[in-house]
Amino acid sequence: MDLHDCGAPCHAMFFPERERTVLRYWVGSWAAICVASCLFTVLTFLIDSSRFRYPERAIVFLAVCYLVVGCAYVAGLGAGDSVSCREPFPPPVKLGRLQMMSTITQGHRQTTSCTVLFMALYFCCMAAFAWWSCLAFAWFLAAGLKWGHEAIENKSHLFHLVAWAVPALQTISVLALAKVEEFSAAEKMSLWLLKQKLRL
Repeated sequence: MDLHDCGAPCHAMFFPERERTVLRYWVGSWAAICVASCLFTVLTFLIDSSRFRYPERAIVFLAVCYLVVGCAYVAGLGAGDSVSCREPFPPPVKLGRLQMMSTITQGHRQTTSCTVLFMALYFCCMAAFAWWSCLAFAWFLAAGLKWGHEAIENKSHLFHLVAWAVPALQTISVLALAKVEEFSAAEKMSLWLLKQKLRL
């Protein structure tokens, strides 16, 4: 069932405000450390890229993915609730001047910043998973099958195809099918019951 003008409250639903603040800065601090270490790895690669050959070169692309993920978390920390929360719905006419609460942003058509952060996180997380697989496979070729650097580099275009194209297709399909945030049937029912209680 579709519910209109209904959503989970943005504040004090699961954690008190003090715990939310601690968690926000805890995650933000680790994200900043992730950004710094991945940026160091990427800059080291850019200084002399010829030193990094396969299978080690896959680590650089893995660092690029986690650099973007860390930047997305830091950007979320800087933006505060402006990305994750939306303005309160107008109060129902029957309830008059009821003070409505801001709710969690749902779906990908709410704000551009929410969609961009979702795309960056989803694409780069999926690409990181793919690069982990490529790294493991490249190490298997080098250590297990005794392939040389040149032989692995000749197949590196396949690594890039898998690691960049598949996550891109996943991200596009999630956005096209509007599956950015899908409520389960139980969550929909509980929200419907809450709305029915508010009407009484």
